[in-house]
Amino acid sequence: MHWSIYDVLILVSGLITLVIVIAPVSGISTRTRLASGGIGGGLVLMSLVLASVPYFRYPSVVMIAPVIALLAVVAVIGKAVRGASSLQVGEQGHSLSAEPPIEALGHLSAAELMEVAVRDHSRWPEIARHPAAYPGLLDWLWEHGGTEVRDAVTARRQLDSH
Repeated sequence: MHWSIYDVLILVSGLITLVIVIAPVSGISTRTRLASGGIGGGLVLMSLVLASVPYFRYPSVVMIAPVIALLAVVAVIGKAVRGASSLQVGEQGHSLSAEPPIEALGHLSAAELMEVAVRDHSRWPEIARHPAAYPGLLDWLWEHGGTEVRDAVTARRQLDSH
């Protein structure tokens, strides 16, 4: 076998891509892991086969292949880590489906109401008016919400005190 720098770069690209397969991140889908395994394994196999071909000419793009593979790993793992649960306090989630007003959803449990609060910042005033909004959730909304949210929490607390 005659290993050139190009063979090594293809091998390294394949190994980097295989990191997606073994990464201990639960947000990476099985489909993505399988595709990464196929691509990474293919690159490793290709490097082994081409290393045995004495005068194979590689395209110059092979020089940046490890960088491309590394960027792909960072993008896939980064997206998986951020995932659907990445919404931080004060951020607003966006949904393509139009949800009915919170008040119309009287059947929501306190836990479901909290999930809506985490998912959609714009609905905090509605959530404060919902009958299932419990004192701890109202406290949280008061602490993290703006003026409109605080006004809704105040109105709800006045209503509850009567």
